[in-house]
Amino acid sequence: MSLATAILAGYLLGSIPSAAFLGRLFGVDLRRVGSGNPGTHNALRNSGPLLAALVLVVEASKGLLAVWLGVRLAGSSAGEPAAAALSGLAAVTGNVYNVWYRFAGGKGLGISLGVLVAIWPWSLFPILVVLVVTVVTTRSSGTSALAAIASLVLAAFAWWVLDLPTGGVGSGPWLVFLAVGMALVMSWRHWLDSPLSGSSPRRSRVRA
Repeated sequence: MSLATAILAGYLLGSIPSAAFLGRLFGVDLRRVGSGNPGTHNALRNSGPLLAALVLVVEASKGLLAVWLGVRLAGSSAGEPAAAALSGLAAVTGNVYNVWYRFAGGKGLGISLGVLVAIWPWSLFPILVVLVVTVVTTRSSGTSALAAIASLVLAAFAWWVLDLPTGGVGSGPWLVFLAVGMALVMSWRHWLDSPLSGSSPRRSRVRA
C-alpha cells in the first residue's frame, strides 16, 4: 500500500454520513432541523443526550480508526507520525467537506476528538479547558470552537519546540502540520456560527 491510499481511506472514512444515519434511527433528520449540521450539538438540541452521545462516540471512533488504518496502509512508505497526521487530517476533511453532501457536511469536532486520541491525547485536557471556559463565558458554540482550535495550534508549536511527549503516534513538526491543517479545514464553518462573523448563525449547506 501507499501513503496516497492511506489518505484516500481516511477521507472516505471521515465522509461516512454516520450522524445523519443515527439521526434517522431516532426519527430526526439532522440535516433539516436546527442548524442543519449533522453533528453532536445539533443532535443534542433536537433529540437529546442519547443521540448526541452516540453521534459523538461514532464520529470519534471514525477519527481513531482513520489514523490506525492510515498508519497500516502507508506501511514503509512513510513514518508513523506522517501517516497518522495525513490520514487523520484527511478524515477531518472528509467530515467537513463531504463528497456525499456536495462537499458540505459536519464541523469536524467529533471526528477530531478521535484523531487526537490516536495522535496526541495529551493535548485534550488543555483544549477541553479552553472549550469549557469559552462556552461558559461567551455562550457561543462557534466562538468556543474557534478558541479551542486556536489553542490546538498554539499547543502544537509548544509541543514541537519543547519536544514534549504526545502520548500517541504524533511527534515534532507533524503535530504542527495536523493542528494548522485542522484549523484551516474547520475554522470557517465555526466562524459562520460565531457572533464574531457579524451575522446570525447560518444553516448548513447540506441538502438531501
